[in-house]
Order: sequence, then structure tokens, then C-alpha cells
Amino acid sequence: MKVVTCEIAWHNKEPVYSLDFQPSQERHIHRLATAGVDTTVRLWRVEQGPDGKAAVEFLSNLVRHTKAVNVVRFSPNGELLASGGDDAAILLWKLNDSKEPEQAAMFQDEEDAQLNKESWSVVKTLRGHIEDVYDICWTRDGNLMISGSVDNTAIMWDINKGQKLCILNDHKSYVQGVTWDPQGQYVATLSCDRVMRVYSTHTKKKAFCVSKMSSAPIADGEVKQYRMFHDDSMRSFFRRLSFTPDGSFLLAPAGCVEVGENIINTTYIFSRKSLKRPIAHLPCPTKATLAVRCCPVYFELRTKKGEGGSPEVLPNLFQLPYRMVFAVASEDSIFLYDTQQSLPFGLVSNIHYHTLSDLTWSSDGSFLAVSSTDGYCSFLSFSPGELGTPLKEPPTLEVFVPNSGVEKKGKKSSGGKNSSPVSQSSSSVQTPTSQPGGGTKDSPCPTPPDEKKNTPKTKSAPQPRRVTLSTLEGWGKPATPKASAPSTSQTASSGSQSSPLPPQPLVTPLTPTSASKNQPRVAPLTPSTSKVLNTAGSTTPKGPATPKGPTPRRVSLTPVGSRPPAASSLFSNASATEKAKHERPSPPSDPVCQPPEPKRPKTSSTPVKS
Repeated sequence: MKVVTCEIAWHNKEPVYSLDFQPSQERHIHRLATAGVDTTVRLWRVEQGPDGKAAVEFLSNLVRHTKAVNVVRFSPNGELLASGGDDAAILLWKLNDSKEPEQAAMFQDEEDAQLNKESWSVVKTLRGHIEDVYDICWTRDGNLMISGSVDNTAIMWDINKGQKLCILNDHKSYVQGVTWDPQGQYVATLSCDRVMRVYSTHTKKKAFCVSKMSSAPIADGEVKQYRMFHDDSMRSFFRRLSFTPDGSFLLAPAGCVEVGENIINTTYIFSRKSLKRPIAHLPCPTKATLAVRCCPVYFELRTKKGEGGSPEVLPNLFQLPYRMVFAVASEDSIFLYDTQQSLPFGLVSNIHYHTLSDLTWSSDGSFLAVSSTDGYCSFLSFSPGELGTPLKEPPTLEVFVPNSGVEKKGKKSSGGKNSSPVSQSSSSVQTPTSQPGGGTKDSPCPTPPDEKKNTPKTKSAPQPRRVTLSTLEGWGKPATPKASAPSTSQTASSGSQSSPLPPQPLVTPLTPTSASKNQPRVAPLTPSTSKVLNTAGSTTPKGPATPKGPTPRRVSLTPVGSRPPAASSLFSNASATEKAKHERPSPPSDPVCQPPEPKRPKTSSTPVKS
């Protein structure tokens, strides 16, 4: 293993927040993307020099973001590059077949454009977050993506359609890390609200909440609960968690274990079979860990020569038929682990002056690159066979593909009957978690299903109101319960108007870290004060983050036609009064125009506006 810190002004000596190697079948050509505070994404070619160290060559400057870029991730096939930044946008870049300097010059200086050896253009822009985007993860097939943001949400995207599949808004603070299960069954998010949440990609519901764990019994037999993850005083903007390439383990950084009065920084290992509590942890003696990345190459198990000269397999910690190698970045060090032993087999430290920010492996495992907020990047290069003997045939995975069409149907009926079986199954999964993993750890999870069960009861009585014009109120109100999330239990019982879409994610009464505690702690972060100003101010806008839905439109009852297409076309038009000019006028006595008796008292022929 050889380490080199290239003397390159990667992003004009501004902090580098992310980097990613492009997946490639060509062994000797490695394209690297980097991103930083200077609002640009830059591409480089990394090769192994004659001395065995990394040699870097500039390829292209990608200019389109308007603020700092926090994350770059190539799609699994390497064709698309996703970048997310403080401008709340996710851009999808693609390499053009030929260099087009006139197109590149639209967003950058001509001199800079002439230096580009490649031409990349934005093929799609994903807009849905309202604050800084911190992390991105693709699915194995490259059709879907999840992103985490300072607006306390994670969004699942359909890349082909460029649309949101689902918004996961259970976190009470910044979502600083996201990952998608290679087998397609789960997504996991990690936030500075000290909670890791695992969601089912099929139901889009929480499967596990991980925040507290029971300590070993004290002398008097008392069992103490302690928080498993660091709070927002951690000196990093990122908590980049990751599944192993086969999906068998989930590796979560930013952990802390209380041993007596001491707190040990650690990285947790969760088994796929038991995501509600970790099966092991990897202590980091000095600083908190902030990122985990796995080598995409599978290796054969390590062996030693036995007495008769025949190879003997060394002890295998997780009993896997192969080895997987992964790197853990703390604030100032890089630890190299594999799945055959619990101790690290490599350690690199004291190579940067400021906090590390991201890690990435090359496709063949020959390079491990690390970025730092001091403005520089370092490379660990491995000679062939140094990490182990690559597995000849990687294991095949059965990948579950979530159906976006099912989600759309679920949205219309999410407040209805078919959501309660899902909530019942999820609560049955989460309830046992409170016993081994801590009583209060999962207590927020079972609470929303109880309210969901009550919702269909209150909704069943006014079911006929869906038939006529007054459905306009139902269509205009789904956003209203979200704005009044704290009083969900009152609205569920007070009237049927707020029941069509219960605010399921916002019900969880996890205690968020107060804004007054957040801001002083975030202030001393060293990487960049401009970054702190962008993020610290976004704690308070959590209220407006779920904007109040449009107030129900008062529509004259006379212009509505008797056919359903006329009513459906009302919803697509911007103004109902304009629609009235083109509709057939109906006499006030027309029974079609009269509202149903149980909903509203009869009014005069002239509509009264309140």
C-alpha cells in the first residue's frame, strides 16, 4: 500500500466535500469526480504511476450548480453522474460524444472551457428538496435513487421519469447519509437527530428505528439506556453509511458507546437479518467516524499453511464464503477492515490538516481515494493481490425492484383502509426491538399505527361525500393535516375533513434536538464558515418546510356539468371561474348542482362567499 497526497488545487484550494470513481471494466483507466465549495464538479483521470503511486490528470470542469456541491455519485453503469449541492438541486450529467465548447461556454469562461478534454452536459435536473442536498445513493440497476437533505427529508427518485417516488420526512434534523440496499429491499438514512431509520422500499414505511441501546447491567442490576449516535456537535457535515456489496451488512458511522463515564467512537455493523440492533461495532479510539465505503471486489478467504502444507482457512468472523473489504473514515484517519476479522488490517492517519469528508474505491480495488475539507485529496494505491485474491465468480444477488405504480395508488388511499395492515405489520416488527435494544428506542414507531387505525373509523361515516362537487374540498386539503401535525389526535376526532390523508410520518414523537442547541454547536466547525451559515439557518425553517396546502376554492355551484369529465377537467384548470365561462349554465334548481343534504345547508341560488 502506497499513499500520496497530490499537490493539486482540486477546487481552487476550497474544501472538497465529495469524490467518486466511475465504475469501469477497463482496469487501467479510472475516471474520478470531485466536488467542493467552489460550486463546480471536476473530472480527473487517475492512473498508477511508475512508482506505484497515483498520477492524476485533469479532464473537465462541470459548471452548473450555483452553490457548494456536497456529493457526487456515478450510476452503477457509469453513464450518469449525479451531483447534489447547497442549491437544493440534483443534476444528472452525461458525457457527450464529441466536445462542444460553444455549449460549455454558456456556463463558464471560454478559457476554462478550452481546458476541458471532455464535454459533459446536464440531461436531467431533480428538484424536490428545499435545502442543501448532503448525500446520494443509486440502486443497483441505476433506475432509482435516494437523496438526503438539510430539510430533514430523504427523497426516493425514479430516474427515468425524473419524478419523486416518496418523501421520507420522519427525521427531526439534517439527513446526512443515505444508502440503498443492493438487494433492493431497504433504504437506510442517518441524521444528526441521532437516529438511524430503515425503510421498506415496498411499503415506503419505517421498518426499524435505531437510536438507543441498553448498557450492561451495573453493580446494583440497573440497566441504563444510552444514545447510539453522536449529536450535532460532531465535526462533520456527513454521516455516509453504506450496505456491503452483497447487502448482508449495514455499516453505520458516527456511533458512540458509553463505557462507564467514557464515550468510545465507533462504527456499527448491522446484520441484514437483524437491523434493529447492531451485531458488532468497530471502535475508533480518537475521533468520530463519518463515512464508510466498501470495495466493489469480492476476495477469497485468507488462508495459512497447515502442518501438512495444505491451506487452512483462518477464523472467519461473519462466516461468509468470501471476504469483503471496506474503509472507514474518521475525522483524521482511514481504517481498513474486512469481514473475516474484527480488527483493522490497515490504518492511515495524519495525512490532512482538516476533517475528512468522503471515500471512494476504484472498480478494481486498486485505488482508495479520500477527500478533505483542507482542499486536498489523497490516494491509497494497492498492488495486485495486496488486498487478497479476487473471487473468480462474484455471488449473484436476488434484487427486489419496487414498483412505482403501486406507490401512486397507495398515495390516493394512504389515509384509507389498505394502509393499516402495513402499519400493523411494521409495528409488530418494531415492538420486539424495544426489549433487546432499549425500551424507548422504538417507542415512537408503534404510535402512528394506532392513530391510523382510528382514522378509517372516522372516515367511514362521510364516505358518500366523495361523489359530488364537494370533493373539491377533499382534493384541496391533503396538505392541511401536515401543517397541523402536532394536533393530529385532535383533528382525527374533530371532523372528517382532515382525515383523507393522515400525516403518518410526522406523528412520531421523537424528541428533536432543539434549534438553540444546534446553532452554537455547529458554529465552531472548521471546514468552512460559509457552509455553517447555510445550514445553521435552515433549522428554523422546518415549520415552513411543509407548506400549508391551498385553501379550498369557493366555486359557484351553477356552472358544473352533469358529466364526470367536466368535474375532472376542473382540477386541471388554473381557475374555476374561467372554466365557468365555457360550461353550460344550469338553472339553480338543477338537482345536479345541489350539494348533498348531510354536508352543507341549502343556500340561495346566489353563491355566498365567506
